[in-house]
Amino acid sequence: MLVAALAGDAGAGPRLEIIDHSERRLLLTRHVAAGDRLLLEHTHSVTKRPVEEVFSVGGRGGLAMEELRFDTFGANLPAGPERIGDVTTTFVRGDGHYRVLHHGRPIGTVRLRVGGPEVGHTVTLPGGERVRLLDIVPRGTFVEIGLRGVPGSRSAYGLLPHKAGG
Repeated sequence: MLVAALAGDAGAGPRLEIIDHSERRLLLTRHVAAGDRLLLEHTHSVTKRPVEEVFSVGGRGGLAMEELRFDTFGANLPAGPERIGDVTTTFVRGDGHYRVLHHGRPIGTVRLRVGGPEVGHTVTLPGGERVRLLDIVPRGTFVEIGLRGVPGSRSAYGLLPHKAGG
């Protein structure tokens, strides 16, 4: 499988990690910097329309939610501003699409079950590298996207050991 090639590049400094929970293994690691953004794209299961989620490398030990974009309402998509913890989102309508601004709301990690080809979960990393999750794990795999090497971060809730210096 591609795991060996993708899991390379594991030097010191903040790193983005994608971890397979079921196999307890690191799938991918890439160096990142505070403020870097990543994009998670998929096709909504009900509307069959594209959904984009933008996350940033936060300064408080994890990822932060920046924005959600879609062009039609569907299950689990907001229809207006929401209060989530201490953050109230901003709901923006325009040119046939909707944007929900989360204002850097800390979320820690992104956990998801990888959908099939019709869902097409794809992560665009800082620098533009695109990783189609189905290319590195089978459909139905539970993965977590998180950070390591940032104060307060944890590698997928401690599933993988934290090596000295990282």
